[in-house]
Amino acid sequence: MKGRGMWKAFMFMWVSSVIRIAASCWNIGFALCLACAVWFGPQMVFAADAGKLVEKDGKYVFVESMDPATKLLLERAVKQGTITQEEYDAVVRASQERTYLLQPSFKAWYDRGFNFSMNDNAFLLKIRGRFATRFTQRLRNDAWRTTGDSKDFPELLGVFGDYRANRTTNDASTFNLRTARLYFMGHLFSPDLKYYVQIAGETAENAQAPGAISMLDANVTSTHIPWLNVQLGQYKVYFNRSQINSTAAMQFAGRSLAMDAFTANGLNRRDVGITIMNDDEVYPVNYYFGVFNGEGPLVNRFAQFGSEEATVGCPGGATSGNPYPSPAGCPANNRNLNANLRTAINQLMYTARLQWNILGRPGYGEGDIAYSESPQMVVGGGYAYNPGLNTSTNNSFVGIDLANLNLRRSLAVTGNGRILGQGVVDFSTWTLDYVLKYRGFSLQAEYWFRNITRHDKGLPCLQTAVQGGPCTAFAPGLFGNSTGFAVQSGYYLIPRKLEVAARYSYWDPDTHSASDLIKEVDVSLNWFLSGTYDHQIMLTYSNIAMGQGGFAIGRSAPLPAVGTSFPSGTVPLDVNAATLIENVVRVQYQIFF
Repeated sequence: MKGRGMWKAFMFMWVSSVIRIAASCWNIGFALCLACAVWFGPQMVFAADAGKLVEKDGKYVFVESMDPATKLLLERAVKQGTITQEEYDAVVRASQERTYLLQPSFKAWYDRGFNFSMNDNAFLLKIRGRFATRFTQRLRNDAWRTTGDSKDFPELLGVFGDYRANRTTNDASTFNLRTARLYFMGHLFSPDLKYYVQIAGETAENAQAPGAISMLDANVTSTHIPWLNVQLGQYKVYFNRSQINSTAAMQFAGRSLAMDAFTANGLNRRDVGITIMNDDEVYPVNYYFGVFNGEGPLVNRFAQFGSEEATVGCPGGATSGNPYPSPAGCPANNRNLNANLRTAINQLMYTARLQWNILGRPGYGEGDIAYSESPQMVVGGGYAYNPGLNTSTNNSFVGIDLANLNLRRSLAVTGNGRILGQGVVDFSTWTLDYVLKYRGFSLQAEYWFRNITRHDKGLPCLQTAVQGGPCTAFAPGLFGNSTGFAVQSGYYLIPRKLEVAARYSYWDPDTHSASDLIKEVDVSLNWFLSGTYDHQIMLTYSNIAMGQGGFAIGRSAPLPAVGTSFPSGTVPLDVNAATLIENVVRVQYQIFF
């Protein structure tokens, strides 16, 4: 009887465990779980009293569960000697495995962007968007209606890039989609291999055509060695502070004209190349050394060429007339679409920057939105050498031809239009900058100097009697270098919320010319709705005075004696080189999410 009683108790316990396990597995099929319970029930009854099947990587794994109460009881059981330490450790390991198997393979969350990451942190993707719309009200003096600006910011039209003066009525009211960006950033394989992609779909205020989707940045950075980081791809050149800083973290609705003129390559703040540097978050003194194409974003040296006629050695690109009489064997010297001579394709741009974080880490944002409790101070300087830029080729009206239209338009957009038509030039540009931030106050100053070396020495020749000389018409003087500076300061009237800022910039585009200075004064009132740069309303007033003195090839007297008209009509001459004055009010709303 005693044996039969024990057998009944054992059967009762076995059947109970079978029913309990089968009930816990109902979600994958009662029949399958029941069969497993019948087979494994006697072995599992003493191992655990609850669990679940979890799908992981296409496989089903039975995982035991453990809550804090169970863990406490197990710890007490170890102390009381009911179970051994080895048994306790085995249960804890099983619980850790359960935790891993139950969690998803990736994480997704929002934190100043949409973030996606694998559990082992081998991959991270952050997606952000930035949108800024602007209303602009302009008031210009009468000089803009007469001569306009054909020297600093000329418009280049058509396939051949004919010059046209920028002329407008006295006032203008416009809405503009100033910024429309998508950002993709994160790391691959490890946090020390970072990537960054930025796509833009905006339109400039003075654009002649609708905006298009373009790739602004596409690069990878290795930070495996703190003192030897490497960045490769397309990105902003580490040269001068105002260009490194993003428009998302500025004190004004835009950079000053002088700031845009003194980029490393003279064409754009971005370029394609490689930079080695150290980690600016680790070392107080930071260095940057880069090698680039020197032609701007998405362009290489093969885009630069000389416009010639089909016969090699014969001049080409003429607008009209024939000031270069064709030698024997050369056809008539007419403009054409042929380009069979690519020069300076073995040239690259070299840049270097050095900065010292004297106090703290001011960063590249312009204002002190962090309301620094201790002074933040940094000084820096840079040098860029960009040789072999072909601003014009061998044609009768120097500087008006098909050659290098992208390069010439980039020079005009940045305000370096006076360099157009000077032949092949080398740029050597220096910069110095200083920043101080403390308790909502900020001060930033920059200085620039660009040496422009013409490969064709002496006065620029405008006309020759026969091909190759002698020259019968010269420019009135040598072209000089370019220099400028900017100083700006701001203060938060309400910490992290309301800021007032002012800026003054000075720019001399040709140090050999008089009455050509460009001066700009800006005042801005900025309201940061969320206490960060991510959500802001900006009101900026600007006063700009642009001197139109000096000489620009193809747009100033004297003009060549042969061929007195241009495809775009008679160009403005120096007889009315008045100062262009512009007053601008910009209201801008920006959200960065």
